[in-house]
Amino acid sequence: MEIDQVGKFQDKGGYWEGNPDSMGGAILSIETENVSDKQVALAQGVCKGWAGKIEIALQYIESVREEYKLEAQTFNNPNAFINSDSEWSIYFDTESEAEAVVGVEFSGDAPFQLAIGD
Repeated sequence: MEIDQVGKFQDKGGYWEGNPDSMGGAILSIETENVSDKQVALAQGVCKGWAGKIEIALQYIESVREEYKLEAQTFNNPNAFINSDSEWSIYFDTESEAEAVVGVEFSGDAPFQLAIGD
């Protein structure tokens, strides 16, 4: 499958995965078997503003660090996952064994919670 302004995706059996050029090597995964028009638009928006989305996610992590008792300090290798027509997330690898993966979940453009652990 190809999404205009995003790139090619491979069917991974229940979800779709691609490496859009605009995301600098990051993975974009659409976590449904059938991709809706709203998910296509969301994928285009994520790709178009990828650097800004990462910055928003990192700012959100810092703003809720105490609330979540987050100890990880470095966040790298970001990848994006589209879960529905409006909810999606960016997951980062960290240096922490206990908090190996930290995800920022979004509704539209607004982050609303963290997911911590693998």
